[in-house]
Amino acid sequence: MEASESPIKRNILITLVMITISVILCTLGFSTANQPIDSIAVVWPRAILQAVGTILFGGWGIVATIFAGMITNAINVGTAHAILGYSIPNFLQSFIPAFYYRRILRKSDGEIKMLSFKSYLIFAAIVPNLLGALFGTFILHSTREADLWFSISRWLIANIPITLVLGWPLLFFLGPTMAEERLLIKGWWK
Repeated sequence: MEASESPIKRNILITLVMITISVILCTLGFSTANQPIDSIAVVWPRAILQAVGTILFGGWGIVATIFAGMITNAINVGTAHAILGYSIPNFLQSFIPAFYYRRILRKSDGEIKMLSFKSYLIFAAIVPNLLGALFGTFILHSTREADLWFSISRWLIANIPITLVLGWPLLFFLGPTMAEERLLIKGWWK
C-alpha cells in the first residue's frame, strides 16, 4: 500500500469488495430464490462476513453486511418487506461480534488480540445468529404462515455451521496477518 493512499479510500474499497463477494456468493453461488420459504437452507455464506468481516473491519464490515443483505434480498426476493426487514437481523448479526471484539481491544490497551475459539463461538456464532433468527423469523411470520421453530432452526442451521467451519479458520489465519499489515480496523472506523 502506498503511503499517499488515504485510509478512508482503503476502507471504502474493502467495504465494496466485501459487499461484492457477499452478493455473488448469496445470489449466484447459493441462490435461495427458487426454494420454498419453509425449506431448510443448506448454507448461508454471508454469515461469514457478518462474523469475520465485522471483527476485522468494524463499522465498515457492518455497513458492508447491511448493504450486501439489501442487495441480495433485492435480487433473490425483491420485496421491500424483505429488503428493509432483514436489515435488522443483519445489523444484529454483524454488530454483536464487532462490538465484542472492540470491547476486548479496549481492555487490552489497543494491543491486537484475536478472539479465543470459545469467545468466537459465543459472540460471533451463537448469540448473533440466535438473535438474528428470532428477529428474522418474527419478520417472516408477520407475512407468512410458517412454523416458528422450524424457521428459527432453518436460520441457525444455515448460519452457525458455516460461521464455525469457514469463519473461524479464516479469522484465525487472516486476522494476525491483517493486523501485521495494518489492515485491521481497531476502532469502529479507523
